[in-house]
Amino acid sequence: MQQRLKPILTPDGIGEPSHLIIASKIISRGKPWETSRLRDTERALRGLPGVASVSVAGSLPMVTNARMNGRVQGVGHGTRADTAMYIGDHLVKTLDLKLVAGRDFTAEEDAVRNHGVGMRQDGPVILTRSLADKLFPDQKAVGQTLQLGDKDPAVRTVVGVVAHLMRNDFGGGAHRNLDHAMLFPSIPSAWPLPSIGIRVAAGADPQQVRKQAENVIQRMLGDGMVRGIDPAYDMYGALRDQALARYRASVWLLAGVCLVVLIVTLAGIMGLTAYWVQQRTRQIGIRRALGATRRSILRDLQAENFLLVGFGSLLGLMAAYGVNLWLMHHYELPRLPWSYLPVGAVLLLVLGQLAVLSPALRAARVPPVVATRSA
Repeated sequence: MQQRLKPILTPDGIGEPSHLIIASKIISRGKPWETSRLRDTERALRGLPGVASVSVAGSLPMVTNARMNGRVQGVGHGTRADTAMYIGDHLVKTLDLKLVAGRDFTAEEDAVRNHGVGMRQDGPVILTRSLADKLFPDQKAVGQTLQLGDKDPAVRTVVGVVAHLMRNDFGGGAHRNLDHAMLFPSIPSAWPLPSIGIRVAAGADPQQVRKQAENVIQRMLGDGMVRGIDPAYDMYGALRDQALARYRASVWLLAGVCLVVLIVTLAGIMGLTAYWVQQRTRQIGIRRALGATRRSILRDLQAENFLLVGFGSLLGLMAAYGVNLWLMHHYELPRLPWSYLPVGAVLLLVLGQLAVLSPALRAARVPPVVATRSA
């Protein structure tokens, strides 16, 4: 459940999702798109009424059909991190990211022509705050340098830090930080699968702008697209809901299973405790006749239940640890966090005490005379 909740709870960093249009699946036929043609398309889109900013990128958040990932290391630091890379111009403005340190890319940096896609090229870079803290702990990231790759690494200088930006691949287990991302300026070259982000100005109709943008892209790039695969024009909010839909469904399913298990456990403890009380009615009555108070009867039953549930929880914790080791060995699953074991044990102990409370209260209310007559 934690793995399924992680992409849902991770902030994506995008401002005003309802005013961001994502055009994807713009696949070139034959050779990759020429950079000049993509820039002409960008200028045409920027000229539409109601458009505040346009970005042509190699990939964008929630666009899962094009991903750029890599390993990065801070120069002079031994810390490495797995991160997503977003290459495109005007990304900070179009995605409405919040800068928390440094600056945005300059117009000159956005206009530089990348060699190839741009992943192995020197230049400036903008990091998310979590990635900056990972690579440069206890230091200011702005002004630091980092390198990508081990053989002939590209070196980039950090010029800015944004609060959040979610990566567009959600796999990799619970250990992966989904807020590790970085931005490179300029349009990627030699790239056949670009995505275009269009920021709708305040007060404009996003649906009207989306229709106009679809016509412009079709007019400017339509003759070079792969036949039979239509581009997708989605509002970012809807795209995010679609990408996270199966994770939400998994969370609801797992939550339902957990709830059923808890209810069955509660019912089982209550039924077993009620059976014990019924079998020991005479014993309880004799104790009451000899002066035992209701509080002492209640306390003894709760203590007995605490010992039984505690012993069962201990066996369960050892079994959970053993099963986790087996799953790690055979299915490469991550190690079970140690915090889960005491939390699970405490939850079961509390559940056991709640379950025994009702039968114990009934036992404590049995009159001594009625209890002795039951013999």
